[in-house]
Amino acid sequence: MKKIGVIQEFLGKLLLPLRVKKNDRKPKVFTYDNAKEIGILYNVTDKDTHQQIANYAAFITKAHKEISVNMLGYMDFTELEQCLTNTVPTSFFSPLDFSWNGKLRPGAALDFAKKKYDILIDMTTETSFPTLYIEKLSCASYKVGRYIENDMRYDLMIDTKNDNTISCLITQINVYLTKIKVKQ
Repeated sequence: MKKIGVIQEFLGKLLLPLRVKKNDRKPKVFTYDNAKEIGILYNVTDKDTHQQIANYAAFITKAHKEISVNMLGYMDFTELEQCLTNTVPTSFFSPLDFSWNGKLRPGAALDFAKKKYDILIDMTTETSFPTLYIEKLSCASYKVGRYIENDMRYDLMIDTKNDNTISCLITQINVYLTKIKVKQ
């Protein structure tokens, strides 16, 4: 993935903790049984990756009719957006959505971060500043993502061992969000 500007990323990382402090997030465990809204965050590295994640989102909405799913994809090139098919509501953001000081400009990405999803699923297989920014800023009640050593950013961390692929991550997330039982 192409990075945003060096100065943008430096300032963004420096100021992100101050922006996160204003976040009124209240962590709570959600599964497919009690969730109403799910947000999926991912990197659009290629058409196949996007399609796998879109298929997973469509599966969730088909298997659990009471759940609505929104997707937000980060892409380096906005031209790529035209060749991607969307089966569920999908928004995209790019380096152009960040101001010179690394702050997210108003738009679809900022709206996604501010929305209080029951579950935020981070489908990124590699860390990038733009998706990290959205994930940290997110007000979602339950954050799910891959296990990253020495980084406790998620409420549920999925260890994919040596298979750091989208398909493995999807399988593991689906297993855990199906099997966890929450006392009401």
